[in-house]
Amino acid sequence: MGQLEIGNPVQQVKRKITAVDLITIVIFAVLYRVLWYFFKFAGVVFPFNHTFVYLFCAFCLVLCWVIVRRPYASFYYTVAWCAINFFIQGEIPVYWVLVVIAPLLPEIYLNISKKAFSNPDEIYSSTKHLIIAAVLYNIVYEAFVWWSIISVMKIPVPFNLIGIVFAISIVGMVIGTVLAKKFGIRVKALLG
Repeated sequence: MGQLEIGNPVQQVKRKITAVDLITIVIFAVLYRVLWYFFKFAGVVFPFNHTFVYLFCAFCLVLCWVIVRRPYASFYYTVAWCAINFFIQGEIPVYWVLVVIAPLLPEIYLNISKKAFSNPDEIYSSTKHLIIAAVLYNIVYEAFVWWSIISVMKIPVPFNLIGIVFAISIVGMVIGTVLAKKFGIRVKALLG
């Protein structure tokens, strides 16, 4: 019986995620939403400010990965910022539920890629793997956003504009990832 529990992924996640980890993840989700509101207010001056949201999303997401270093940290991060949206902005629950799938692909990628390292936690110090995971997160999230804008909200958006915004968001995710990895490793070293 004891061996069955060890192999159970749910039991492994429960043992690995601590209250301190969850609080840290929520802090990064709050930071992301605060930065998002800052650029939302800047929309008066710069109408395409939403493209920079992805830089902040990657920054906070990668900080979460680098500092917490736990499986499914990005899932908890996404649930936390979606919950903030739900309670503060009143977003519809369907949006909340569908966006929560965004971290699944990058988490699968990180879990598979961990096997190439002698110490599985080194995956969270690899710039290449963090960039790939952040871009995967962005692709899933942004695909859903554009689908909801075009199909659900019926807002006609030219395809070339979608491509431009998507390209800018990828650049933002890469920049946010590189900055967060450097900063996160310093913070992790201070925390021990």
